[in-house]
Amino acid sequence: MPQNPVIPLHNLSARTSLGLEIHRIDAKKSSEVAGYGAHRDDHYIFIFQQSGSSKMMVDFQEVSFDGCVIFCILPGQVHHSNTAINSIGWFIATDLASLDDTHRSVFEDYMAHPEPVPISIKTADILDKSISLLSEMLHNQEDLPFQQPALRSMVQVCAGSFAAVFQQHKQQSSHGNSRPVIISNTFKKMVLENFKTLKSPAEYAEALNITPSYLNEVVKNTTGFSVSYWIQREVMMEAKRLLYYTDLNIKEISFQIGYTDPTYFSRLFQKVTGTYPVAFRKEYRK
Repeated sequence: MPQNPVIPLHNLSARTSLGLEIHRIDAKKSSEVAGYGAHRDDHYIFIFQQSGSSKMMVDFQEVSFDGCVIFCILPGQVHHSNTAINSIGWFIATDLASLDDTHRSVFEDYMAHPEPVPISIKTADILDKSISLLSEMLHNQEDLPFQQPALRSMVQVCAGSFAAVFQQHKQQSSHGNSRPVIISNTFKKMVLENFKTLKSPAEYAEALNITPSYLNEVVKNTTGFSVSYWIQREVMMEAKRLLYYTDLNIKEISFQIGYTDPTYFSRLFQKVTGTYPVAFRKEYRK
């Protein structure tokens, strides 16, 4: 795979001033998307596959789409399409300003363990009609009063449909909305936003006004993993992205993810992943 000085970042504002793009997915379009290569986006991507099958790499995990499913990609996640066989559906790209904070929290929590979520025929029909209407509003705009607020409201309807399915899917195997779950979800959201600057459990506990031991107890009981695991997960995932997709040296990568001592970063990387950064880069670029 060709390497770049940095991982390509696709900016939605460079393509549209509306903060929204919608495309109908068909066999031809799927092939075009597969040729985009690995990149990040500064916006959310929602995928609604109505039929067919396809595969995508998202942060070193192969994700398979079979049949009628929905999926979400968060800003900053490195991804690229692999294959698509008779895949039909919808692709929505929207900026952060278009999404309700409650919905964003659901998407970020869901992406801790991402997988395409199957949806029922009834839900698929409603979602298809909603996205079709949104697409028609977007591509056939007239100079009418309240056009932009109406468009934003329709985005909320579609995003809310995705969030509802993800939340229902989660609740089937979760503990509900108890205080520990709320604390755990808030913590994971904080990690996604601050992992480059906040590295210790104590820093997150202080921000949440609880003790480090209680935070660790809550997170471990809720997710099965410790606070340190979630912090290191985000740090090491970003390090892996930079090692694989860029030609930045170890010192530069160390600085980018918040470590001033490259030697310490290398040792930590080896401890967490079982291999040193240089060896990881060499192995995955074979």
